[in-house]
Amino acid sequence: MFSDFDFDVLNDPEFQEDAVREELILPIIRNLGYKISGDNRVVRSRSLINPLVAIGSKQRKVSIIPDYLFLADDKPFWVLDAKAPSEQLTRSKHVEQAYSYAIHPEVRAQYYALCNGEEFVLYQVSKFEPILQFKLKEISKHWELLFRLLNADVKANPALVEYHPDFGVSMVKLGAIQGFRFIGPLVNSKFIARVEDGLYTTTSVVEGDVECAISMDFNQQQLEELLSYQSPEIAELTRNSLKRMPYYVMLEGDKEFKFGVVAVLSDQVQQNAEESYIPFEVQEFMPYGGLPKAIK
Repeated sequence: MFSDFDFDVLNDPEFQEDAVREELILPIIRNLGYKISGDNRVVRSRSLINPLVAIGSKQRKVSIIPDYLFLADDKPFWVLDAKAPSEQLTRSKHVEQAYSYAIHPEVRAQYYALCNGEEFVLYQVSKFEPILQFKLKEISKHWELLFRLLNADVKANPALVEYHPDFGVSMVKLGAIQGFRFIGPLVNSKFIARVEDGLYTTTSVVEGDVECAISMDFNQQQLEELLSYQSPEIAELTRNSLKRMPYYVMLEGDKEFKFGVVAVLSDQVQQNAEESYIPFEVQEFMPYGGLPKAIK
């Protein structure tokens, strides 16, 4: 997402909150699927009618208004406040004020976040420590979880955020070695996202006594191979969706991506506050129910 951004500019004292908003936060907002209108939208600096919030027997004045309030189904979902690169994002007055705004009776958001250009920190109002914290230059490593937590469409479909154990992690814990391959002749998915230029990902569920979630990464050529096995309607929708923000497609109703796949377990463990996961790297896509080339 920020492959063309020079993060050294954060050391420039003239790069302040407004620059953080314009250069770094706006791309995140667009990629999360929020717009300025509709039920799932972003509202800039919504003030409170009553700036006081009671916490126990004490009243606290909410003295800041976060830069962004995000609505899902026309109801407050999460808030985000931009800070200058020099500002601390944990255990500071900024965290206290963002929390006070998020829990205010006029808001009642589930999450609150702060971003100073260097870091992005996400809190859940019901938890003390951050649930997600990462360097912004490493956002691609954390995007899948961030998207699952904050995208309004995913929130509206609880089945999409039901956390299954990660298949890659499960296989490693069970003794899988480097080069372990997943061969799935009958794979169903509703979701494909563009992680960065030339890199895409899709997710599915591996059935068994314990259902596991599997993430599979693939390149542009493999995307075209995958789409060649879909209906023209789904293929066209996918290509168009991946060319523009928010760079993902989520099929609705009974529509699904149907394909076979051969993928090898990555050697990269992705770690964040909520979970560890190990993606698979696609070697080959096949027609639904087809056989890998090596077996034919």
